[in-house]
Amino acid sequence: MARIEEDKEDLMVDATALVHRAEFVRTDDEGAPHTWHIVTIGFRKDDSLSVYFDQDPFYQFDASGLLRRALEDSLLLRSQTDTLAKLHRARSDASTTLLREDLSPEQLEAFRQRMRTYVEELVALLADGKLDRRRVVSDDNALNQRVVEALRQVLSQKDPFLSKAIRQRR
Repeated sequence: MARIEEDKEDLMVDATALVHRAEFVRTDDEGAPHTWHIVTIGFRKDDSLSVYFDQDPFYQFDASGLLRRALEDSLLLRSQTDTLAKLHRARSDASTTLLREDLSPEQLEAFRQRMRTYVEELVALLADGKLDRRRVVSDDNALNQRVVEALRQVLSQKDPFLSKAIRQRR
């Protein structure tokens, strides 16, 4: 039987590399359908930012706000400096193979617009006080402000908006 991946049970517990992290819940859920309800946001020791909208999508940025990797529709995307490599797992009963496909310029721009929509909505909800911070693992008293500043830095990125290529594991 092929292996099946499952959602993480609890990002606030599992995401230990995010030394400063917080979980927010939307408070504008007045019956309207939304693409996400819970967002988990955190910083690594090197100040790189990760944002998880529910379980999918997620975006990981370097300390300067450039995109390193993402997960969208259960597909991992990894920076190649000038595009994103979409990684897909092909499963059989005996093995799993990782297949790579680089995004075309049109696909990359469509991805960028989807990502910006998520990040812009998050910044607006934070600014409007429409997110309730439920849990936090941090000694940073200004974590909310730090998150907003990091997200604005992400939104300010022009071309390139991608980090240097992520080295392949050997």
